[in-house]
Amino acid sequence: MAINLFKDISKMKKIFNLNYYTLLIAFGSVLLIAAGCKKINTSENLDTPRIFKPGSLSVAAGQNSAKVTWTAPLFGALTGKLKYTAEFSQDTTFATTEFTLTSDTLGVTASDDKLAVRKKYWVRVKASADGQADSKWIESSKFSITGTQLFQTIRETEIKETSVTLRFTPTTGLAKITMTPATGAATDVTLSAADAAAGIKVVTGLTPNTAYSAELFDTKSKGYVTFTTLPLTVYTVTLNPGDDLAAAIASAANNAVIGLNPGTYTVSAAISPIISKTITLKSTSYNPKDTKINFKEFTLKGTGAGLNIVGIECDGTGGAAAYFINCTGVAADAELCTYTNVTVDNCIIHGVTTAFFRGNRGAAAGDYKITAINIKNTLAYDIASLLNFTCITLDKMQFSALNITKSTFYNFGNQLITAATTLSTATPTITIDQSTFNNFGASSKNAIMNASANPVNVIVTNSIFGNIPRPAGAVPAAVINATATSTSITFANNNIFKATTAVGGTTVVTLPASAANNQAIDLGWIYTTTDFTLPVGSSLRTSSTIGGAIGDPRWTY
Repeated sequence: MAINLFKDISKMKKIFNLNYYTLLIAFGSVLLIAAGCKKINTSENLDTPRIFKPGSLSVAAGQNSAKVTWTAPLFGALTGKLKYTAEFSQDTTFATTEFTLTSDTLGVTASDDKLAVRKKYWVRVKASADGQADSKWIESSKFSITGTQLFQTIRETEIKETSVTLRFTPTTGLAKITMTPATGAATDVTLSAADAAAGIKVVTGLTPNTAYSAELFDTKSKGYVTFTTLPLTVYTVTLNPGDDLAAAIASAANNAVIGLNPGTYTVSAAISPIISKTITLKSTSYNPKDTKINFKEFTLKGTGAGLNIVGIECDGTGGAAAYFINCTGVAADAELCTYTNVTVDNCIIHGVTTAFFRGNRGAAAGDYKITAINIKNTLAYDIASLLNFTCITLDKMQFSALNITKSTFYNFGNQLITAATTLSTATPTITIDQSTFNNFGASSKNAIMNASANPVNVIVTNSIFGNIPRPAGAVPAAVINATATSTSITFANNNIFKATTAVGGTTVVTLPASAANNQAIDLGWIYTTTDFTLPVGSSLRTSSTIGGAIGDPRWTY
């Protein structure tokens, strides 16, 4: 019985397979017959222009060309040799065609001979064959080519009110830079052969507080950058070397802007108090290499006190400066004080024996308050040479933000920042980005920061730290101490090397638990290094969160 059942099942399978193939052949015959009927030719899905329409159109746009490719039509082989037409337009309706390319392969390439750089384009492609109506179009999404980029990133410190310094890869044949304001006519700045070879051009005669684009040309576009000139500074008073800067500071009204023409000014005989007012000291050249103040100390006294220092070298050596900026009360340290802001922009600060900034003189945590401390594009060195003080001391000071960006600090104290007892109503944010630090740490202090149990938001990115601790110093293993449960720490895309708990020791410092994408590339710096230029070809030139260089940008070119 089992044998007969097996035979019956086998017979049924043969019958099923025969019926399946019979139905398949019959269905195919129906399709072939239907293909010859005029009624089916009116179908939107099966008419000839549809069945050999190109498929899967894509565009790969680069600096100088865009490669357009597509897949072969599904039924293209039925129509014989196909030719393709690619139309390029600057609008989605293709009401106007900029140019057309043809091909008998599955792609075309449009170069910057036809495509304008940074312009938006769309392309559509159709197929045609002898004796057949053209296929339907297939259209791309928007694309553009970027053009060759010989321009370097513009340094913030080289953007001024009426001028800008543009740097580019030295290239023979560069002819001009076209400057175009947001509103108004473009103007051409001619490049000499020497300019092209040097790779630098200072463009003058610009309008303050205006957005510009700059485009570099030989016969084609070779670079494009945008920037905005600085607002025009209205000086309350402008001084010359030999004028009494101390008297100008003492007599200045709130929000006064004191301009310093190039030269050297000396206020190192006595502390310079700034009492219950905010003032700005700014070089008229915006260049710290030609404008210098020999100082003893800038002291912020009382509520309303604040200081902006812009484009100046501040040297505390001659005045044996204990602090660069020191916060106190008007009559006594115990006063309750609410300061404004402190900004140090494009400065060179050096020759200070204890601290860059001191804000811990209040009797209790929170007695001193300040909104923000901003340090940017600044070079600071030889700070806290006695190794007995933290560089930026914010214990007891309530603050909203401390920002250190695009700056370099070297040869400084036993710690970069302390903010252990601020009692802020909102958690303060401490940001360190695109900055370089070398030769610091001592006295068993956490090298980068101590916040202890005080809640903080810490963001340390795109920066370089080398040679921890200083000679004869020692530091704990943790570079950041911040233990509050609500504390947030981002420590990413940094390079930290030659960092141990003791000079010559083998115990490497530890990074926060959340640390990510950090490296330990030895750049060869030692304790006496003062030039922190990144080596050509270093992976650190492409390691930032946005794909560029890490560390202070001044050292990248």
